[in-house]
Amino acid sequence: MKQVKKARELAAELQELLNKKAGQIFEKYGFDMAEVTSSLKWKPLVLIIGNYSSGKSTFINELLERDVQRTGQAPTDDSFTVLTAPEQSESEGDIPGPTVVADENLPFTSLRRFGESFLSHFLIKKVQSQILQDIAIIDTPGMLDSVTEKDRGYDYLGVVGELAGLSDLIVLMFDPHKAGTIKETYHAIRKTLPAAVGEDRVVYVLNRIDECENVPDLVRAYGTLCWNLSQMTGRKDMPHIFITFSPVGRDITPDLEVWVSEREELKKTIATAPRMRLYHILQEVDVKLREVAVVAEAMENFKSRFKKRLKSIWKTAAAAATGGFLFGDVLMKLILGFPGTTFLESLLNGTFGISSLLWPSVWALVAMALTALYVQRFSFPRFVKETVDNIDSLCKIDTAYKGDLWKRVRDNVRSMIEKNARHLLWLPHGRFYRRLNDMVNKDLKKMYEQVRNA
Repeated sequence: MKQVKKARELAAELQELLNKKAGQIFEKYGFDMAEVTSSLKWKPLVLIIGNYSSGKSTFINELLERDVQRTGQAPTDDSFTVLTAPEQSESEGDIPGPTVVADENLPFTSLRRFGESFLSHFLIKKVQSQILQDIAIIDTPGMLDSVTEKDRGYDYLGVVGELAGLSDLIVLMFDPHKAGTIKETYHAIRKTLPAAVGEDRVVYVLNRIDECENVPDLVRAYGTLCWNLSQMTGRKDMPHIFITFSPVGRDITPDLEVWVSEREELKKTIATAPRMRLYHILQEVDVKLREVAVVAEAMENFKSRFKKRLKSIWKTAAAAATGGFLFGDVLMKLILGFPGTTFLESLLNGTFGISSLLWPSVWALVAMALTALYVQRFSFPRFVKETVDNIDSLCKIDTAYKGDLWKRVRDNVRSMIEKNARHLLWLPHGRFYRRLNDMVNKDLKKMYEQVRNA
């Protein structure tokens, strides 16, 4: 409970910091502050996903110490269910999806985009349980094979990815009979989860091992899962996999006793979600600020390069304007026969007056006006096209991490330059960049220290 309170205090402090120091910058660059602040709302989230009949609902009932979710061998629940404890003045009950996504105090408003079909399969279930005082658990429909968005009526994997991005811990469950062979599971591990969260948030569980007939059967199931995970993740170093089963209501034979402690270790891992949330909040804000800082850096380079080009152009324009000022009326007199006395002649014969400046000034202004027209119609559009065609040159990639940041924002930078290049020239990108770095290196650093000492 102490860590939950600390997380809320940290979230409020970060919210104030972001609005005060970064709100204007996010707006100028077209970033949605809600993408950052949504992770600051509510309580720690634990997302439980996996194949159908992998034991998700059974495990949740075990955590809650009461039968809340339906269980069975076949798919038993087609809804995304957020389980949380009721407030002091509330009673147990369900809140339908449309009401949930309309509540700005909850982090689920972004799920509205998945449509009414999804919302009819989404709800919050208020349940009295000690563990739900500190965290909320999301139960999900089991992953299926050979299924499409049309079959479900909504983008299932899209919803999983969105919820994974909001969650502090993701428990991915398998059973010995379908150890990673389900099509939706493959896509979730290969694409959906890596795009939404870091590997540190995903916990792998081989569940229901009591259904293995013997130890060789278990070894084969474990080996199959490791092989499938290596193919899905593209990695040869396997993460820790919890090997477990539900001991509730059954006699524990000697060959299963060793795995009971694994079950308790898994529960302890889930109980760390509040503390993990403290770090995740800071990590998400840190990454987003660094992303926007990379945008500011790229825009400052864009602005600086054009200023350099413009300086060269205006040097030529100044020379042309000087030539026009001194000799423009001379050419006019040679070609058209007027004015009667040129500017230089008036200086030499001592007849200089204010009127002598008329035509020199006109020619100087013409030279400057033509230069401005050239810049506006030809030079600047060509500069924009050259920059867009070589967009990667705007960001100096000196570390792999910065390269990852740039990959995430480069399309956004390209779009901004294509659509709003002239406006970008007037923004103080350098000041924005320094402010963002100051937030990362000073403000967030202090908060990390607070979390470590909590």
